[in-house]
Amino acid sequence: MELMGNQWSAGTQMHSLPSGDLSSAIDRFLIVEYRKKKKESQRRFWARFGVTQSRGSRFEAGAEIPPPVSILLGLYFNKTVSDGDLGRAERVLRHSGAPMLLNPGQ
Repeated sequence: MELMGNQWSAGTQMHSLPSGDLSSAIDRFLIVEYRKKKKESQRRFWARFGVTQSRGSRFEAGAEIPPPVSILLGLYFNKTVSDGDLGRAERVLRHSGAPMLLNPGQ
């Protein structure tokens, strides 16, 4: 599955993306197909993107995917961001005190 211009492709299937709605840009059926093809649990797949298993399940069932997660999914499927990149980013956020930067009210 790759992001090509304004379309996601998986094999020979092409799906047009609606303009202006990032959360609809991700074809949930292709995500599930990809995850199952890789034989990954929801927990493992969605953890890459900082999403819990239960929330990932809701996304797969049709809940709106927030723009930051949608962007990460696009970068991941476009092979711009790898599993290693996502893992390093998570470690940096967990171990560098970055959560303080994410909560400016403290």
